[in-house]
Amino acid sequence: MVEPIEIPALSRVPNRYSKECRNAAQRYLKACKNNTDPSFWSVRMYTSLNIFLSHLEIFSKDVKPSQIVAEKFNNSSEILENITKAQIFDYDFNLSDKYGSEKFESRVSGLFSDIWLDMTDEIYFDQTYEFTFERLKKNNVDPKSFFKDKIVLDAGCGSGKFSATIAKLGASKVIGLDIGEHAIKFAQGQAKKINYGKVLEFKEGSILDIPLDDNSVDMVWSNGVIHHTTNYDKCVEEFSRVIKPGGTLFLYVNGFFGLFELIQDTLRISNSDIPRDLFQNYIKSLGVNSGRLYWLMDNLYAPYEYRSSEDVISLLARNNFTDISQLKRGVAIDQIEQVTMQLPYAEEKYGESQLKFICKRL
Repeated sequence: MVEPIEIPALSRVPNRYSKECRNAAQRYLKACKNNTDPSFWSVRMYTSLNIFLSHLEIFSKDVKPSQIVAEKFNNSSEILENITKAQIFDYDFNLSDKYGSEKFESRVSGLFSDIWLDMTDEIYFDQTYEFTFERLKKNNVDPKSFFKDKIVLDAGCGSGKFSATIAKLGASKVIGLDIGEHAIKFAQGQAKKINYGKVLEFKEGSILDIPLDDNSVDMVWSNGVIHHTTNYDKCVEEFSRVIKPGGTLFLYVNGFFGLFELIQDTLRISNSDIPRDLFQNYIKSLGVNSGRLYWLMDNLYAPYEYRSSEDVISLLARNNFTDISQLKRGVAIDQIEQVTMQLPYAEEKYGESQLKFICKRL
């Protein structure tokens, strides 16, 4: 008998579909728990990826999604349960020596380092620039005047693609900061490809302890980073410390995410014993491009802390930020765009979705 496994998202799933999805998600986790030997990993990777990718089709339809999501979990559970009954695999590969536990920060920093190596310049430079420009423009923020002549810290820069976009949009200096050594080296190499790369500087360091002086930057750009850290509040405190009075913070975090969050939480828990590099190589073997690979690994492996918009606004206010404005528009593929435009069942699918704020430091 496998005890129910806590799925954080379930506490935020509305009652109108929580029971159905709760039972289906728990059944899937139980089936995974009963198939922990590495000999089962290939089948579990298949079912996990299939469940996650199926949401794209399910959510694209103007139908109530919860029952279909539950069916997808149940169908995948049946596959695993039948394998268990059939005892198809009975060899213990015992890979524990190769795949030991990793420290949290090392695990997060290493999650995408080898994906970036395959990222095309079109995705890295052009697509990032176009999407950033459109997202700001749709929220009545002029992208070029927003960054013009500013010293900007890209806090948790990863591959540096947003740092490059910020530089192209007119910043006088962009400091990309990340804990990953490989990320910094990759970003430095990318900067050499562009004529505006001379304003880019990349540093290795943690956004929990930013290696910059107080009041030293005009803007902090934090794009989908602090919800991956061990101390969400400390990150915001550090942003407040390094931004000059009157300076700007752009913050993107994830709010409570409805059915999408339930799918993510369940699959992250189910994948926790499968080495991420093995899963990543499995996805690559299917011919997935680098942009899609990055997105899949983020959703299936990266740790998240979700907070409500109310909680985030309160945190910002406690850290001397004012004039807090939420950006509620995005490109067509953004969940926040679908929620804002009130597409059918968008709120049920995505809840509060992506939370993006621009605010001023007192």
